[in-house]
Amino acid sequence: MREVVDVINAPSFVSVSEGLDDIYTSMKQWFSSREIAFDNIIRSRVYLTDPANQLEVVRSHALYADVLSRGAFSYVGQPLLNGAKVAVMFVVDLDSKAVKRGSPDKMIVASGETEAFYHSVRLRDEEAVGLTARQQTEMIFARHIEWLEANGMTLKDNCVRTWLFVRDIDRNYADVMRGRNAVFEKEGLTADTHYIASTGIGGYMAQTQPVVAIDFFSVKDKCLAPRYLNALEYLNHTHEYGVAFERGVKVNAFGNEKVYISGTASIDKFGKCLYVGDVKRQTDRLFLNISQLLADAGRTLNDIAYMVVYLRDVADVKFLNDYVEKHFPTVPCVVVKADVCRPQWLVEVECVAK
Repeated sequence: MREVVDVINAPSFVSVSEGLDDIYTSMKQWFSSREIAFDNIIRSRVYLTDPANQLEVVRSHALYADVLSRGAFSYVGQPLLNGAKVAVMFVVDLDSKAVKRGSPDKMIVASGETEAFYHSVRLRDEEAVGLTARQQTEMIFARHIEWLEANGMTLKDNCVRTWLFVRDIDRNYADVMRGRNAVFEKEGLTADTHYIASTGIGGYMAQTQPVVAIDFFSVKDKCLAPRYLNALEYLNHTHEYGVAFERGVKVNAFGNEKVYISGTASIDKFGKCLYVGDVKRQTDRLFLNISQLLADAGRTLNDIAYMVVYLRDVADVKFLNDYVEKHFPTVPCVVVKADVCRPQWLVEVECVAK
């Protein structure tokens, strides 16, 4: 199966309905120009500026009914920094080989000997009320683990990538990490085995009581052969400063190698934030770190297929937009307002490389 990823942003300063209309028109042109059907969509993530007021507009729009709901679907509240209310990142199977089953928030995509499990867990208010961030995190992981076990898999052996979206991350991140660490210890994920590539970032949901939401990507493939990436001259192991995730992972899935780079910031090999207060030098350093992780997978920055830029201060957006346009002019990219897990980090980037 040949996958391709792209991003379509709504026009700036229009209503969410008008933005969705424009994205729908653009996606119809995108699919038509490649002579493939909407059913070829594998997964999508919608970025919203105000999910409490926008999510139902998305779900009732023809874009969702005709396109996005045909694949795995997730959303997150992370305001776009181009004046748009909505953007869509989507992955498509160019070969029409994938067979899908399940619902948009819990979908299995099969092709050949590979099955990919996409799971977007968003707690309801009545489920989350009264629970700590740690308890919510453990509840969400338990749901994915239950699904994996029902299909003969485990979190340790089959989960490739997670995204943890945390409301008020400066306040709640430590408790979310305690929850994840407890789950990992129970499931046999340790510093002596491995963790999971991940992004833990500021984000919020349509409902108000949940403080964490998680997207999971797990794979069942006898040829998966995950290789966890390091660049120890530039970045230390994450467990050395109390968190549990892999910097990146290279896997075989659907007959292709893919490299998933976790959220990466301006950090050195001692776990220290570099260039506090200087977004320009932090950006240079984080891409140096990413380049070294990619090198461990036999890749370079030129192999990046898609990336997300998370920016703490909206006043830095012109610099980041200019930087991306200069260095990655052809790479599909989303630039959003999202606080990083340490207040000193002004910018973080995650990416996928071919």
